[in-house]
Amino acid sequence: MNKKQLLQVMASDIGVSQSQLKPQLEQILIQLHKALAEGEKVYLPQFGTFELRYHLAKNGRNPQTGESIEILGFNQPSFKPAPAFKKYINP
Repeated sequence: MNKKQLLQVMASDIGVSQSQLKPQLEQILIQLHKALAEGEKVYLPQFGTFELRYHLAKNGRNPQTGESIEILGFNQPSFKPAPAFKKYINP
């Protein structure tokens, strides 16, 4: 399911037009992005937790030349599902 399909399903379930619902969906995604960019965890009860995990810098090797290179550290977004969500998916 992509964003457009999600919007269609949500609009039909709620009984409003897609154009009325789209700003709310966009605002949810914007706030999720902002919170993660600021290093906050986003916990949604019965669904799960979104957070950033930092991967340390490490040394790697260029496979074509064999030259040693440094791979910089980076933040990786991650999602940990809540137990209720896992139970819903795997009854």
